Amino acid sequence: MKNILILFAILMMSCSTNKDLITIKYKPTKTYPKYILDVPKGYELKIFSVTLENEYQYIYEDSSMIYLTNFKNTPNYENIKELGDSIINYRFQNEDLTKGINQLLGKEFAMALPDTFELSGTDNNSLYWKDIKVGKISIGYQKVPKEKKELFDKSLKTLRIK
Repeated sequence: MKNILILFAILMMSCSTNKDLITIKYKPTKTYPKYILDVPKGYELKIFSVTLENEYQYIYEDSSMIYLTNFKNTPNYENIKELGDSIINYRFQNEDLTKGINQLLGKEFAMALPDTFELSGTDNNSLYWKDIKVGKISIGYQKVPKEKKELFDKSLKTLRIK
């Protein structure tokens, strides 16, 4: 009986949720689906809103941050700009305009941004950043030290759309 209880306790611990992450919900407008993401604990939430655009920033004591936004420009705009003009123009293109021009011309004149697009790198302080465009929103992180990068990457992989 004692061995069964120990085995049961071990199984319960292995099935428990990650102790380092907490689930949050993001719904920028009524027309958008609900996005669910597990973010590291210990954040301060900042919300920015302008008409139909919203940005949630989960900021940590060391200045690292995870964000969810439907703003055209993301907190990683400057980091992406460092990758070069062609990449920043591609990442922040007017997708509807590009698709419209291609349709009007009957061929792909300009390559349209795919539904999911990921960029990452390090900033001038050797801290990690990542920006992922998923449909009409962007998620990502910035100012992440090497020892926390794995946790922040794990967090971004938990994105669910309902």
